[in-house]
Amino acid sequence: MARHLFRLVAVDWERNILYVDDKEEPEGIMAFSLETGEWLRTIRTPEGEGPYEFPQGRSGIDLAPGGGLYVSGMMRVVEYDPQGMPIHSWRPESNLGREVCNFGGAPTVPSEGGVIRRGPDAGMDQAFGPSQGKSRGVVAGTIDDVRAIVMRRFDTRIACLDGAAYVAMPSEEGPASVFVYHRSGEEGTVAVPVKGATDRTGCTRNGEPCPHWSERARMSFDDLENIVLLGHDWATHGVIINPDTGCHALIRNTTRGQHTPIRIHADSVLVLHNPFEVTEKDGRTVYNVTGNSAYRVSMHPLRRVSGEPCPGMLPSVR
Repeated sequence: MARHLFRLVAVDWERNILYVDDKEEPEGIMAFSLETGEWLRTIRTPEGEGPYEFPQGRSGIDLAPGGGLYVSGMMRVVEYDPQGMPIHSWRPESNLGREVCNFGGAPTVPSEGGVIRRGPDAGMDQAFGPSQGKSRGVVAGTIDDVRAIVMRRFDTRIACLDGAAYVAMPSEEGPASVFVYHRSGEEGTVAVPVKGATDRTGCTRNGEPCPHWSERARMSFDDLENIVLLGHDWATHGVIINPDTGCHALIRNTTRGQHTPIRIHADSVLVLHNPFEVTEKDGRTVYNVTGNSAYRVSMHPLRRVSGEPCPGMLPSVR
């Protein structure tokens, strides 16, 4: 598996298929068998201005009903059938978001204050959230405002169940905020644990305090429809949260950062293996990990760090 963007990963557990953006195929999403590792097919996602093309390249994927796939780019979502053929092109009435999710059988993207769901007909998109989301333009007074909008667009995550869309927004003050938009019209929030698995007091990056582990964390769900946030922290894979009660379990990274977790399935985590070099510096061992590359995938047992998981959340984890 060549260099890829970890944002562009989807797993069809029912059919045991891994979809991933791989630089070996610059204009397509590659599908691999999770059972044998063999290449199955490539879903073409060319860059361009056509109805089934992406003006600025692809940026997000999610499973569509019946074994199909949604692929998103800036202001464009294309739906593919189970054989990887494009069958629908949608231009969302939204100015925000690079990702897409399957919200009750229709593609949905985040907006400035909610989510936009593709409607049954052109011009009939459904908006959820306080702003009703239907705005393709944002007024920015300063260059700092422009930068903030761009960063929100890049960092905003979305994941959906049949009845609700979940949007994770980055925060400079601490953990990400997760907003919930139900198809019934109800709205809510889900708290992300403030404390991580390690004490980050005194930690700095480029002269600034290290961000909370949830910054830019990928969001998905486990088999029990718990929210899963998987981040980049050296010691913490992320967290599993019950969206109804808030009970949670922080997940340990036992691999010295040499694996990138991408999905939770049952009581295991699917990880990408990152290439690394081991060197010595000032008498200590240093692992130099190439974080945006991988050469294989595997399943690993989960390890709980802290938190109080709900009964049955992690049946085999102690």
